[in-house]
Formats: sequence, structure tokens, C-alpha cells
Amino acid sequence: MNYNRFIWGALSGVAVTTTGFYVYQRNKDRVDSFLRNQGINIPASAARDFSEMDMEELVATKERLEDLIAEMEFAKKKTKKKKTKS
Repeated sequence: MNYNRFIWGALSGVAVTTTGFYVYQRNKDRVDSFLRNQGINIPASAARDFSEMDMEELVATKERLEDLIAEMEFAKKKTKKKKTKS
């Protein structure tokens, strides 16, 4: 088997994927808009500028993050207990 061809193919795939991702990120809004116009449901970016939020939105975001952290900690403790029982 010729490993040289495999390595070149893998490197080419990585290069094409990286280039595609870079181009998409630079044109994200235009590409997402185009896809929405074609009927493909692309969720809007969840990233928001915290400095533009009012106090109510900031507090709600903080509470949601605290809830997510608590859920993850609970799940982590639960999986640790299962592993120690085995």
C-alpha cells in the first residue's frame, strides 16, 4: 500500500476543509442569508454583546448560565458515582 498517496490525500482534505471554513467565517452573514432564502433553517447567532443589554437581560442571562453550570456539575457528580459503584 502506498502511504505517500494517503498522506497527500489527508493533507489535501484538511487544507480544503480549513479554507472552506475560513471563507465561510468571513462571509457568514451573506451565506446564512442565502441559505435562509433557499428555505434552509439557519439559527441566528446566539452571541450577543453584553454591553448592549439592559439590566433585566443581563440578570436573566446570568441566571441561565448559573443554571447550566449547576446542571453540568450535577451530571458530573452523577457519572462519578456510577463509575465508583462499578
